[in-house]
Amino acid sequence: MKQAIKLINQIDQMEDLNVIIEVVRAKQKSLRASLVAAKKAAFVVGQTVNITSRKGSLTGTIVKLNRTKAIVKIDGREFNCPISIMEVA
Repeated sequence: MKQAIKLINQIDQMEDLNVIIEVVRAKQKSLRASLVAAKKAAFVVGQTVNITSRKGSLTGTIVKLNRTKAIVKIDGREFNCPISIMEVA
């Protein structure tokens, strides 16, 4: 990792830096997609889940699973929650 940082600091052309930024963003996108796919495989409709949000930890039931988000019923209200913040209760 330190070697990669050192090499990035040696870049002196904006075009080269832009290419590296594109590659890093693409890698970040693929890592997020694999994380969501792994988590999504553990969830089914009707399952109770814990959701960690700014307001603390909430518990709800999955109503519908979409590609990257799920509709979760919490205290009688439905919320569109990212799968990445959900955990099996």
